[in-house]
Amino acid sequence: MRTNAHRGSSELEDGNPWMLPSQVCYCGKVAKIQTSWTSSHPGRRFYVCAQKRCQMWEWGDPVMCNRSKQIIPGLLRRINSLEAEKKKGNSKLKNPWFWVSLCMFGVILCLILNEDKGTNGQL
Repeated sequence: MRTNAHRGSSELEDGNPWMLPSQVCYCGKVAKIQTSWTSSHPGRRFYVCAQKRCQMWEWGDPVMCNRSKQIIPGLLRRINSLEAEKKKGNSKLKNPWFWVSLCMFGVILCLILNEDKGTNGQL
């Protein structure tokens, strides 16, 4: 049961093309919008009862073309993989031994460079 039934695609809430119109569930409450991440409906939004009292369930987004259904899961896997790599890299930066070894390397490098300057000046 949509509160904004018969609304055209050009006439969206707040002018935002990604916003779905509000819906009221069978309980009379505003329905909750959730996102499906199944392979057959990746990223497609749907309405459910926010209170979980009634059996209200309805698609909010239009049906996706087959190409979108093929592309989106691969993109999602790629994003998840990149986020995992980033998290792994961030955990290295949080490791105190990484910073200790980096400082030690810097000190040794400075000592070597200063030693070279001292010997070059005495020749």
